[in-house]
Amino acid sequence: MRIDLRCDGIEANPGLKDYVARRMRFAIGRFRDHIQWARVKVADVNGPRGGTDKRCVVQLRLRNLPDVIFAITELEVRTAVDRAADRVSRVLASRLQRRLHAQRMPQLALAGA
Repeated sequence: MRIDLRCDGIEANPGLKDYVARRMRFAIGRFRDHIQWARVKVADVNGPRGGTDKRCVVQLRLRNLPDVIFAITELEVRTAVDRAADRVSRVLASRLQRRLHAQRMPQLALAGA
């Protein structure tokens, strides 16, 4: 599984790249057999009052399931990445659990008949 990092308005220094890769690998590592690829984009965006915010957009291409796409906006880029990593872990666990439950339900229905 590959993780692509794209930066828009933020310097893509090696420290940031390593941090994003480490956090995302930790968050999605146990799900790696279900993921084809991951794309993470960090960007510097202007807030509604002219402030500077950092956005982390995550897109995951899953095997046999719809893509996971969401964005987190925070004041600091590392905070946005941390929150995105936490959320991606929860979303993947939920989606894969529902899929597993749906696969078992027909088998349980047949066994009870």
